[in-house]
Amino acid sequence: MIKREKIGKFCESVIFWLIVAIPFVASFSSAAVDGCIGALIFFFIFKRVVLKERNSIPLEKKSFLKGITIHPVLILFFVLFVIALLSFWNTISIDDSLKGMGKLLKYGFLLIIVFFEVRDVRHIQKIVLAAISGLLLVSLDGIYQLVFGVDLLRQHHYDVAIGVIRLNATFPHTNIFAGYLALFIPALIPVVLYYAKKKQKVAGIIVVILALFCLAFTFCRSALLGVFLVLLLMSVVRKDKVIFVLLLASILVVPFVIPRNVKDWSKTTNSWVEIFLGKDRPIIYETAFNMINHHPFLGVGVNTFSRNYQKYKLHNAILDPGNENNVNGSWYAHNSYLQMAGETGIVYFLVFVVLMFAVFREAIFFYRCMNNDFLKFCSLGIMMGLVSFMVHGFTETNLYNPKIAVLFWFQVAFLMAVVRIGKDSRTSCSDYLEELS
Repeated sequence: MIKREKIGKFCESVIFWLIVAIPFVASFSSAAVDGCIGALIFFFIFKRVVLKERNSIPLEKKSFLKGITIHPVLILFFVLFVIALLSFWNTISIDDSLKGMGKLLKYGFLLIIVFFEVRDVRHIQKIVLAAISGLLLVSLDGIYQLVFGVDLLRQHHYDVAIGVIRLNATFPHTNIFAGYLALFIPALIPVVLYYAKKKQKVAGIIVVILALFCLAFTFCRSALLGVFLVLLLMSVVRKDKVIFVLLLASILVVPFVIPRNVKDWSKTTNSWVEIFLGKDRPIIYETAFNMINHHPFLGVGVNTFSRNYQKYKLHNAILDPGNENNVNGSWYAHNSYLQMAGETGIVYFLVFVVLMFAVFREAIFFYRCMNNDFLKFCSLGIMMGLVSFMVHGFTETNLYNPKIAVLFWFQVAFLMAVVRIGKDSRTSCSDYLEELS
């Protein structure tokens, strides 16, 4: 019995630090993230199945095998998984669809493990510190890349478009780097500005400024828009006049600091839509809508958008051999939600919307009622990061890029865990559960 307890504590300790490690190692290695998740799954299953440990967190009255609590978000994710399975009916590539299901399974395990295994405020603090450390590391690496032409950690060359340098740091493409920044910069700002004290606040502000500098040099319009919108919303919610004025000032300054090449390129476009989306995206969107029109309920098959592109395309996109989304003349949708509906159907998309609505609804009630400032601003920041990431998803398939999609689901689970721990700590207002129900 004593030996089993020791093994159980060892598993808990390993799980504890693996969860902390994910937001840090994600800044420089997707393989390390996959390794952490693989180890998490092993130790989580070992602890529950071999050691037969039950969940000790009494969140709901209903439970199922091994004491895992039924949570609406987990149920909705399971529904997504089932719908994706049903999309096999239309798939033209069983291998590709199986790979897609493998990704969903990984995200599902991550959702469950992070939700249940983030233990307390101390654990949350270490995860936040790991995210700040990762953001600092990748920001310094991006600045190094701007100065020397290649990043220090991975020896990646920066991207170049219309003669403009676009940073990618340790990531394979600048838009993926922008997605990472859009997810984590807003997540840390409320904690840094409204919770951190003195030296910690100064250090945090420096990290945020460096990260925003790198984001600006990605020239990723949707990521910049996403971060701008959530910061604007935060300034209104918090009645922060300084942030509000800085955001307005940035709008006035931007026309004077935009590179000449960008201004010249904009003159060759026909509309603001083309400036924001480029020439190819509207053409690709038509293909996505054509897929949805032919298979509205189950899509063309999970993880097969690129495979089906040639079959459903209405027009030829401008081929760019340097574009990672162009594989033998096939493309990703450059829109997470159109790709979602195209591959797995409108029902899958609607369930995803309901899932995110459930996450945000609970987190918003939590933010309004929470008395613990650290947890309150953690929840606000994570929500902001998720919204910013999802805005970026309107022009990029970041929910389908495994390098950063896994971080999206990590943050969803982390937000759920913050809410759970806050509710358990009894520092939220007394009518929280009644109001939420």
